[in-house]
Amino acid sequence: MSTDSRPHQPAAAVAAADLSGRTLGGYRLVRRLGSGGMADVYLGEQMSLGRHVAIKVLRPETLRHPGAVQRFEQEARAAAALVHGNIVQIHEVACIDGIHMLVEEYVAGPSLKTWLQARGPLDAAQALAVLGQVGSALARAADRGVVHRDIKPENLLVTRVGEVKVADFGLARVTSENLELTQTGMTLGTPLYMSPEQGEGHAVDTRSDLYSLGATAYHLLAGRPPYSGPTAMSVVLAHIRAPLPPLEPLRPDVPPAVRAIVERLLAKSPEERFATPADLLRAVEAADATLASHSRHGPSPLTWSDADGLLPTAGVDAGDAALRTATQHLQAALAAGQSSQVNMRRRLVLTGLAALAAAGVGIAAGRRLPRRPDVVRRPR
Repeated sequence: MSTDSRPHQPAAAVAAADLSGRTLGGYRLVRRLGSGGMADVYLGEQMSLGRHVAIKVLRPETLRHPGAVQRFEQEARAAAALVHGNIVQIHEVACIDGIHMLVEEYVAGPSLKTWLQARGPLDAAQALAVLGQVGSALARAADRGVVHRDIKPENLLVTRVGEVKVADFGLARVTSENLELTQTGMTLGTPLYMSPEQGEGHAVDTRSDLYSLGATAYHLLAGRPPYSGPTAMSVVLAHIRAPLPPLEPLRPDVPPAVRAIVERLLAKSPEERFATPADLLRAVEAADATLASHSRHGPSPLTWSDADGLLPTAGVDAGDAALRTATQHLQAALAAGQSSQVNMRRRLVLTGLAALAAAGVGIAAGRRLPRRPDVVRRPR
């Protein structure tokens, strides 16, 4: 049961509002990170462990669709079984006070979409790191019979040590699931990265995810997706019918072995792609061995720090970012203990963090910082 002290409200009315500050079970919802047609996503605190988590709360519109809750829970169970270092882990799925929620790992790092916009296209070593890590995640998913269906730069998050984590298996479907649960809604996925067979509404398997990974890698290398158009349908049709624009004129510096991997992933026919993620990983390993500038035993080429400009988030200036960071640290400090000594330290922390926030505001006033895309996961 929820420990929230507010008067009980209908679940739909509560879900439609901003739940920031509420406590649901053992989780406190710190602030809302984003909203989408299916769910709102919150930064949460798991109070028993003192760690940040991401909490996805189903929206009332989603609950009105037949079978939505059952599909949500089924997909959560499928994704929870995908225990892997390159997959955002699901901790819990629950319904508390009529609010359906999914609790998962919080990755405090940018998406590859943010990386691309902040730092430009990847080099060959970085692209291979993405292909290898996401390919490894897809290999685990394939072993479990799970298809992601929405691999794209926004769903690939990068930790400070250069670890890529695949987020949002919420579109995933167990290939053997009850087909009656798949009839609600339209074709799932993002047109810019959607495989031809997915765009045509055909059955998909792991080779469809490999295609989407290829489209993502193409975008990360070329600085633009392989296909574009004035409408979503025109982009889908281009994936189905249009020849692939070759990478070489756009990135002649990328070794042929790397370009060949991306172009094979983007073959129209699933039979012409890598048959499995394991096949992709072997090709990535072979290509990586040819890069004299990169050691596979050194740090990941995707490591980053605050100095790289991947933070703060979209629409947030330096002062706001400092205040947000200060708020998060203060919340952690407030949860650290109950003694009077801790209470005294709280006041000291609050004073210091207020100074930090004020300094951040001063910096923001003296500079014009470009707005950056949101670095947190987005709900679909």
